Amino acid sequence: MAPKKKHPTAAEIEETLKKDKKGRIPFWLVVAVVTGALIGGVVWWQWPKEIEIHWTTHQVERGDIVVSANATGKLQPRRTVTVGAEISGKIATVDVENNDLVEIGQVLATFDTDVLEGSLALARASLASSEASLRRAEASYAEAQSEEARTKTLVEREVVATAEAEAAQTRTVRAGADLDQARADLERSRAQVDDVRAQIGRSVITSPIDGVVLSRQVEPGQTVASSLQAPELFIVAEDLSQMKLEVWVDEADVGLVQPGQEATFEVSAWPGRTFDATVETLDLQHTLTDNVVTYIAQLSVENPEHLLRPGMTAAANIITGEQNDILRVPNTALRFEPPVVEESSGSALVPQFRRRQRRGSEAEGVGRVFILQDGEPAEVRVNTGRTDGRFTAIESDEITEGTQLVIGFTEGASDTEESGRRGGPGGGARGGGGPR
Repeated sequence: MAPKKKHPTAAEIEETLKKDKKGRIPFWLVVAVVTGALIGGVVWWQWPKEIEIHWTTHQVERGDIVVSANATGKLQPRRTVTVGAEISGKIATVDVENNDLVEIGQVLATFDTDVLEGSLALARASLASSEASLRRAEASYAEAQSEEARTKTLVEREVVATAEAEAAQTRTVRAGADLDQARADLERSRAQVDDVRAQIGRSVITSPIDGVVLSRQVEPGQTVASSLQAPELFIVAEDLSQMKLEVWVDEADVGLVQPGQEATFEVSAWPGRTFDATVETLDLQHTLTDNVVTYIAQLSVENPEHLLRPGMTAAANIITGEQNDILRVPNTALRFEPPVVEESSGSALVPQFRRRQRRGSEAEGVGRVFILQDGEPAEVRVNTGRTDGRFTAIESDEITEGTQLVIGFTEGASDTEESGRRGGPGGGARGGGGPR
């Protein structure tokens, strides 16, 4: 038989409860530890930290300032002639191809002249008939004059009536008119012959200039009609060893561009290669495209290697001004503004850095730069000259070749800050940031 289970007494239960209370951590102590940790973290995070500013500098140097204006355009032959046809008819031969070099007077194409030869024969026959008519009219006029003189003599002798003299005079006038008509017919016939001969001469198409055939737009056997407008058969360009570049200059740069200025340009066909040009003319008439005003400038281009072709798109750089071996500074130095320290408000303990508000616009030709004095930027006024977009020419008694100018800054944590993050409070706080 199993022994009967013994229940604990009241004294034993009280003793057990006392032992459990001795092993527990009081709740108030847990709350105090957590609160203290949070406060310590906030204080550590916002404790003033020493931040070092690292200044970025650039050495003043002597160099060149080249001011230029950019423009784009197309390459064209210096002179282009469109060769057309003055007569109508069928093309018999075409003697040149595209890209052929031609000389002035060289035959390009000929018309079939069978119809013209027939017309010339008819004109010559008409001329012969007019010549015969003229001889007959001259004979009739001479006869009428003789008859009139004889009749006048008879009237004076009172052999015939006066009416006979008047009739003879009328016949002379009529014969004179017939003679004038015959002479006019003869001139017309001669003109017809000359016209047909001229058309036969125009049946041979020749080059008007020395150059190259850019385009041939006709084939043998093709019928050409020139009743209203002379058809275009060939386009001949002058020698392509000399070309012109037409570029569109923006209105902002048009005051800088002048004839005689040097320029360089590039084309996509020859990447990395630069070609030279010279400004010849700048049009007074403007061109308006998408509300953008431009002016056409023509630049002369030497093309001895025939690398450039008509129609190529070119990006030109026109040199509008140049200064050599002058004191120059990077434009970033003229734009640089050092930061200022501003104590933070509220609960934050770290001072904040912000950019200095740029002062009002400097007077034209006057700027300012900053040099380092005792580790801090010091302002220096300078006289500014031309700029090429990267560098600006300056004059100053305080700035010489080799002077270090401040162009920016960066901020970095110091050893003091790191020790503060490890638990020790840092000294006076400083900080900064680069220009934004």
